[in-house]
Amino acid sequence: MSESIVDASRDFFFAVLLKLQAEYGSRDKFVQEFSIDLFEGFVPWPNQTGRLLDVGELAGFEPGDPADDFWLTYTDWTEDFAGLNVIEALEQYGEKLAIAAHVWGIVEGTSRIIGIENCWMHLGKSKKLMAAWFDKYADWLCGLVDSCVDAGVDIITLSDDWGSNQNMLFSPRMWRRQIAPYTARVVQHAHDRGVFVNLHSDGYIMNIMDDIVEIGYDMMHPVQESAGMDPETVKRDYGDKLVIYGSLDIIDGLLAYEGEALEEYITRCFNIYAPGGGFIFDTGHFVLPDIPPKRLIFAYTVVNRLARENGTLA
Repeated sequence: MSESIVDASRDFFFAVLLKLQAEYGSRDKFVQEFSIDLFEGFVPWPNQTGRLLDVGELAGFEPGDPADDFWLTYTDWTEDFAGLNVIEALEQYGEKLAIAAHVWGIVEGTSRIIGIENCWMHLGKSKKLMAAWFDKYADWLCGLVDSCVDAGVDIITLSDDWGSNQNMLFSPRMWRRQIAPYTARVVQHAHDRGVFVNLHSDGYIMNIMDDIVEIGYDMMHPVQESAGMDPETVKRDYGDKLVIYGSLDIIDGLLAYEGEALEEYITRCFNIYAPGGGFIFDTGHFVLPDIPPKRLIFAYTVVNRLARENGTLA
């Protein structure tokens, strides 16, 4: 994990995948020809009831047995999802690539159970109720980690958006008191099972970076420059503590630039993150349907050249 590698683990919206296939070829061809090293399989949302619950229902809510094969073999995605579940990812790419299981963290998972606004509101309004639920959900996530590890994954991605533009979605004090202890339990359990843990959080989270390191995350995705995250500061202060996973901002990078300007943008990212290793190149989020396939192909052509020049492409 100490060397720079090239990655396209975030699958595209279905429309993007169809356009890419028409322009370039299959996903398998893209993975092989652009030296992809890591692929993510997705776990479905913990709420499979078909409705948002009232916060008062949390105490009695049971997502389901985390040991059930359902969570790793789910196929009832929305029609625009072009990714794979965990078992599909392992079967198709497990012999050649590192496989991450993308699971829904403490806040993001809860937001899909009671709704985003209710989740944020009740962090302040119903602290004891939310704490009891987070305690229960952390235990459930640990069980899900066990299922993923037993299946053969190498990395657990805890997806838990904590940031917004220029600030967090809630205060660092609230995060430290009401969220961090539960996510730390899951991270520690994953480490106890011998796998790496990646944090996915969009937005600005500079004010809790020291906490993220202390919790024990091995990787972070992305470093969202468009939200105010400073790449130079992250690399200087945390590059020896966290693997930086990302760097190609979808809006301010891939959508904003093309041709020489896009090459300059990607080169700048490499110049910041690649020295000393600890860098996994990836897009910052799903590739948008209005990104021309030729631009994505061009971007990864540039990336492969830069990886070879940095001595980090096998």
